[in-house]
Order: sequence, then C-alpha cells, then structure tokens
Amino acid sequence: MCVCVCAAVGHAKQVKERMDVIDEENKTLKYTMVDGDPRYSSFGGMMKFTSGAEQGTSDAYWEVQYEPVGDMGPPEHVKGMVIKVFKALEGAINADPQSFA
Repeated sequence: MCVCVCAAVGHAKQVKERMDVIDEENKTLKYTMVDGDPRYSSFGGMMKFTSGAEQGTSDAYWEVQYEPVGDMGPPEHVKGMVIKVFKALEGAINADPQSFA
C-alpha cells in the first residue's frame, strides 16, 4: 500500500490518499482518500490514459466517487487541481516524449 499526502486541498490542510491499483499495462491507477477533507465521508477516484485519436497523442480520463456530508455538492475544487496535474504531465511529456514512450 502506498499512501500519498497532498497539501492544501479544499477545506483540508492535507489529504492522505491510498493507491489501491497501479496497473502499468492498462495505464490505470485507482486511489481512495483515507484522511482529509471533512466535507466527504468517502472519496476515491480512477485515472486512465489511452492512446489518442491522432498518432503520438494520449487521452486522460478521471473519474471520482464520493459521499458528501450534509448538503455538500460535487468536489469542483478537486477538478481544478486535476486539470493542473494533467497540464503539468502534458508539459513533461512534450518536453521529453521518449521518456514516456
């Protein structure tokens, strides 16, 4: 089990996530929040990368499952953070595509 600690996510000063699945062959990872944002009683997600429609491109998918506490809505703050992570990954791939082949 791998536990990642992420700083400053929403109302949480830090969030601990457990990596449940790291599947290199299918380019998929699944995670569960084990401690952090008090607005959700459970929170987990899946990221998957597939070959894109154009040669040399990839598509990134992100899916989350969550149980809000009270009337808390969707985790829009997390969506913004994931977009930033995907943009940083895109920059790294564009800078050195052979490392990600």
